Amino acid sequence: MKAALYYGPGDIRVEEIRTPRTSAIGAVIKVKACGVCPILDLNDWVRLPRGGNIIGRARGHEWSGEIVEVGSDVANFKVGDRVGGTEPLFRPCFRCDFCLQGDYWRCSNMGQGMGIHGAFAEYLELPFVTDDSLMAFPDSIGFRDLAMLEPLSVGLGLAKKVRTRDKVVAVLGQDLVGLATVAFLKKRGVERVITCDVSQKRLKASKEVGADLAIDSLNEDVVQAIMKDTMGDGVDVALIIDARPIIMFQAMSAVRRAGSIWYACHYRGPLQLSPSAVHSARYAVGAEYNGEIEPALSYDPNFFYMRSAFGNLGPRIPRWIEVIELIKSGLITAEKYVTHVFPLEETAKAFELAMNPHETIRVMVEM
Repeated sequence: MKAALYYGPGDIRVEEIRTPRTSAIGAVIKVKACGVCPILDLNDWVRLPRGGNIIGRARGHEWSGEIVEVGSDVANFKVGDRVGGTEPLFRPCFRCDFCLQGDYWRCSNMGQGMGIHGAFAEYLELPFVTDDSLMAFPDSIGFRDLAMLEPLSVGLGLAKKVRTRDKVVAVLGQDLVGLATVAFLKKRGVERVITCDVSQKRLKASKEVGADLAIDSLNEDVVQAIMKDTMGDGVDVALIIDARPIIMFQAMSAVRRAGSIWYACHYRGPLQLSPSAVHSARYAVGAEYNGEIEPALSYDPNFFYMRSAFGNLGPRIPRWIEVIELIKSGLITAEKYVTHVFPLEETAKAFELAMNPHETIRVMVEM
């Protein structure tokens, strides 16, 4: 089969490799579409050093396709099922506690050299299939829409980090994950959602899905605009999707006292803060405070909580059902927000274009 193999920054080559076969607990998928992920794909396209276990492998985890081979021990899926999802794009260790219980997608060693070819290829091997890792979808959902399950699910997960008492939320970054976050925040009843991005195309989309205020990061002072809109109070929660370093500091400056920051982007190095910047949340918000008491980071004049919201782990099926309902509503669809589609042979061009936020929202490769 043909696959777009990754050899290092800016180096993807379409080559012939062995067509996968399934194990007793797995399946083989004929890939139909796969999205280019800004976090895992483009970060490596720009700066990943050569070497490591992903060199010479196909990338791609935002996929959709059709089952063409199913393992003998797989009970609830069959050849011809239309499927989509994100995992498993790793081979479980079959030794840890989760694997021994059959919860392979929770494998404790998934990051230790067991990566497999991803979905920028004609066929995709799923080393295991369980009712938690895969779902069959009706013919009414297109393959491009199914390939958006992962980023839309991440947006849903981010929206669920916001508590019912949080009234004003900033979503910093408006790629497909950011758009989904806005849509689900409004669906969950958040009174005011403020967004920002460098791209006019993405800001327009942000307003379409429900943003109350969309700030042009290139031509406006994001913190000043947020403070003006909130009468100087700041937002209750800031959700960081844009990985530019300045966004982190904008979030720190725009969140209210004892607010929360969740980041769902990828930093190559550690965030370094002075030891004096760490306080006990118990004292940062007053001795009478009875809420969460995780260590807080201080950024004068605000005290806030900062947490990581990486990935799409957790119960997938309920999220996917909510995402499909969002797609069916017509608010976010591939027709609207998949801005460019390339054939497999032009995967490198897809990556290159996806680097331009002014022209793209989501770029896909179609097989």
